Parts: sequence; structure tokens; C-alpha cells
Amino acid sequence: MTEKILKGKLLFYSEQGMEGGYLSFQDSEYITLNSATFGINNNCKVWDKSNTNRQGLASNAEFFIENNWLEFPDPIWKDKDFEISSLYCGEQNGDLNADKRLSEKYSFKIKYSVERLNETYGQGNWKIDRNLPNVILKDGSLLHFGDTPTTIPSRPYGIPQGATSRVTVKWNDGIIQHEILSEDLLVEQSDYKGLHMLQNEDILIIMDPTTKNIICEGKLDKIPLKIFSQTRQGHFEQINQNNNYNWEQYFTENYYAELHRK
Repeated sequence: MTEKILKGKLLFYSEQGMEGGYLSFQDSEYITLNSATFGINNNCKVWDKSNTNRQGLASNAEFFIENNWLEFPDPIWKDKDFEISSLYCGEQNGDLNADKRLSEKYSFKIKYSVERLNETYGQGNWKIDRNLPNVILKDGSLLHFGDTPTTIPSRPYGIPQGATSRVTVKWNDGIIQHEILSEDLLVEQSDYKGLHMLQNEDILIIMDPTTKNIICEGKLDKIPLKIFSQTRQGHFEQINQNNNYNWEQYFTENYYAELHRK
């Protein structure tokens, strides 16, 4: 049988709700450079739109939201009060004092369920059925309203499609540039058609990301790598401790590789 050789990158293909999944390979024929749909975030690999041979790593991401440049992700996620607030735990379990501290610190207004229900259905046209989020309307309709309050402006803020971002980029030539707009950068986008779940009989040849020289090669069941695992670490637990190669790093950092398959 003729051997099939593909060039591309290593990656994890994660099942929804799983940390692990499948060790996989993305064919470079189905990898393209395009403008970012949702802006550019921290630790994202980027390419200079005017010179695609120039690659870098993004940091200090900011997004232009509601006429302001805002840090992303929203710093409220790191606030200990947020973890116990109604914004995170819901009104039934949230700490209202934490809500107050957050609203003062980050300058937003909180709308709880009572206010939102009155605005939507009118005062006297609804009642809570035992506990939120269960609500009964005046006509007898049952409603699952939700008990997470809204904020004005919205916090934690999200990123809309087509949002403009700016980042600091450390280029592979050592130069660091600040506040580069996402419209001047490109990111990799992969087509599912080029995704291959690895098999035990496959042979991988791994390339150094910078020099493209061969680092190592091996047959997957001889390394041995575990093709499927429910945890990320589980893919590499069978590898001999004296192995000189960091296979977890190769997959985590999406090293260039060749896939040889019969």
C-alpha cells in the first residue's frame, strides 16, 4: 500500500466537556491566514498582514467596547467579590454586599429580577413561584426567568463579532510593538476537512518550530502515546520516564510535523 505523507501541525481535538480528547493532526493544506473574527486575545499567535513571514505572540489585549479601550478578559473575573456575587452565583446564592462593592468599584448599576420583571411584564402582572427562577404570570403562564441580575453597562463584558482589538506583539525577530490593531494582523484558521485523528500505526516526524529541522520521529504505539484520553496528561502517561522528548509540549504548542500513514 502506498504511504501517505501529510505536512501540518500537531494538536488536541477535545471532546465537549473533556480536558482530553484525541491526539490529532491538522493538514497545512487546510490552514489559512485570515483576519480574526472576534479580535485577538492574549497568547495568540499572529502574523504581520503586510509581511506574512513575520510571526509573533500577542499580549496586553484590549478591545474597543462602548467607545472605550478595555482590558480583556474583564478584570472583574479575577475579583474575589465576583466569585461570591449574584453576578456569578445568582440572586438565590449570591452575596448582596459583594454586589454592592463590585458596583461601586467598577461603576455599574445592577438590575435584580424584581426590577427586570416589572419592566418586562408590568408591576402586579407576575409573582414568584416558590423561588426564583420560577415565575407565574398573571394569565397563569409558567416562566423560567433566571435569577442572574443584569448590569448597566454589561459586566463582565464580552466581545462582539467584528470587535476591534489592539495588542502588544513580540515578533520572532525580537522586536516588540505596542497597540497594534487587529486589522493589521492575521491569525491561523483551520478547516475541519484537514483534521486527522491519529492512529496507533501512524508515524510522526516532529520539526523544530524555528529551524524546521527534525527533532525526533516515532511510531505512535511504540513511543507510546495514548491516542484517546479523558484527561490531557493521560495521553502521555505510558511514555518511558527516560524519554528525552517532550511530546506533551509538541502537542500543546502545535509543533510542525509530518504524518506518515499507510
